[in-house]
Amino acid sequence: MERYLGLKQGPTASQVLQRNPKFKSLFDQLGFRPQAREADVVALMNISAESNPHYFTAQPQRSFLENDNAIVFTDEDMEVPYSDHKRPLYLEGQINDVFIRRALVDTGSSVNILPLSVLTAAGIPLSKIIQSQTSISGFGNKSEVTVGHMQVNLKVGSIRSLTKFYVVDVDVAYHALLGRPWLNKHKLVVSTYHQFVKGRIGLRPLRIPENQAPFNKNEAHYYEAKFYTECTGAGSNPSKDFGTYLPSWTEIRDLSNEELITIVDRERKRHSEVNNHAYDHPQCSKVTLPDGCTVYRL
Repeated sequence: MERYLGLKQGPTASQVLQRNPKFKSLFDQLGFRPQAREADVVALMNISAESNPHYFTAQPQRSFLENDNAIVFTDEDMEVPYSDHKRPLYLEGQINDVFIRRALVDTGSSVNILPLSVLTAAGIPLSKIIQSQTSISGFGNKSEVTVGHMQVNLKVGSIRSLTKFYVVDVDVAYHALLGRPWLNKHKLVVSTYHQFVKGRIGLRPLRIPENQAPFNKNEAHYYEAKFYTECTGAGSNPSKDFGTYLPSWTEIRDLSNEELITIVDRERKRHSEVNNHAYDHPQCSKVTLPDGCTVYRL
């Protein structure tokens, strides 16, 4: 607070302090009226003058206060209860007004990526894809060739804009990947540690937190799902089973070898069908909100 209190006393300094977003936010929370705000600022400046701090001229300080574009992450921004987490940063968003749960923020990607299966589930006509083959390299220089690219109406937090995505026909955990083009376009700063994206819209601070439950029960087989303790309520299969089903001893103790083999083969086939269902492409579901509004969600 010292950098704000080190102003020369006078009407101009008082007005500068009252216009500062930090002081304005404090006064708003306290419910101060204009007269009370003026008296409070004057009292603070008198206290500052008596403590004999280092003084600055009013004009440079006003410029600093009104154009303070610093973006700071503090311990209060921490979304995860433990500091050594390994979570990716997934945001909630909307693609053409269809809600998505896993928009992966990737500062290492030079493109925004959209899986073809998500377009299909969201009901977006594939005819809107501009056909072009572009090779995208990932881990180990493994390349994927795009189907094409398209402009999508994307909303994340309070940011809505037409966003260019490259479309790929691959099975991935995310519904959309937001790379540097989207981040830099909106002047956003990412902290995967705090699980937050921050920026500004004009002079108004912007905060976009993580989605703390990006996976539902049917998606627990994805590797990254183990980093989350919460999941959405959709689906009934809590995890993907591996290996061969083994019945209990009481079920098989009186059976012959042939009967035992038949039971194991039958159960193995049934579990295989259940597990294959867990890898189905994303499905768009119709959801009615408590206020009566109907939305579509992946």
